Amino acid sequence: MTNEERQLVKECRIMVIGTDTFVAYLKSELKSIGFSNIVVGNISDCQKNITAINIISEYGDNVNSRLMPDMFSAPIIYPFDFVSGAGAIVIMPGDDKELLAQTDLRLWAAEYISGYCAFWNMEGCDWLSEALPEIKAGVINESAQRLAAHICARIAANIAVGREVKHFPRFYLAESEG
Repeated sequence: MTNEERQLVKECRIMVIGTDTFVAYLKSELKSIGFSNIVVGNISDCQKNITAINIISEYGDNVNSRLMPDMFSAPIIYPFDFVSGAGAIVIMPGDDKELLAQTDLRLWAAEYISGYCAFWNMEGCDWLSEALPEIKAGVINESAQRLAAHICARIAANIAVGREVKHFPRFYLAESEG
């Protein structure tokens, strides 16, 4: 990262909404990259502090999070704990937000990404289809949450410095080590 990019990251405001555990992992990752103005909040905080990048944690049915996209005109990063790995979907301003109306966005995203990988014959994605029963059962995994936080922080940094990021219908996906 250049000095100019480091300054952009430092000045960028980030809103984080999610489970306490995930938020702790993500704050640590964001701080290690150089983000300093991180607001941890809930729905009412979001209405007061509309920020440059908003990161929302999705671990199952979360009615409140389905209200979020209409509140923001900034990129939204949805990280996912997929038990054996992690993923993320980025919604940019102007993107279709209908997918966010799903009752269980985590399960929907796992099935969507798994189907996409199968359709395009992508290698290295079998672990996700194998994890679907656990995802349906609501299982979460600490190492997958840490990986999701890592992915999110990198996406946030790329957005902050103006780099191109994959956004829906594209996604980020990584299997956990070990």
